[in-house]
Amino acid sequence: MFDIGGGELLLIVLVVLILFGPKKIPEVAQLIGKGVQKVRRAQEELVEQVRQINTTVSEQVQPLAAEAEHLRQTMARLPADTSAATEHLDQSKP
Repeated sequence: MFDIGGGELLLIVLVVLILFGPKKIPEVAQLIGKGVQKVRRAQEELVEQVRQINTTVSEQVQPLAAEAEHLRQTMARLPADTSAATEHLDQSKP
């Protein structure tokens, strides 16, 4: 995940030790762990909400897509030249 070598890891540990001291390191690690856990939980909730929205939209779009396909097929059966169709209607009037 991270491209950290041994020397870099040692430097990070020394900086943390200097900043927080040996007594505070477990508290800091626990806080970081809780923070990461909250972020993951929030991410999972967001993904679930997006899935629910996607499902709802799909359910609402399917009937519209079917109706659009029906209209497309109906229009495909119409004569290509509407003026010819109009003339045919005019001729059939008494």
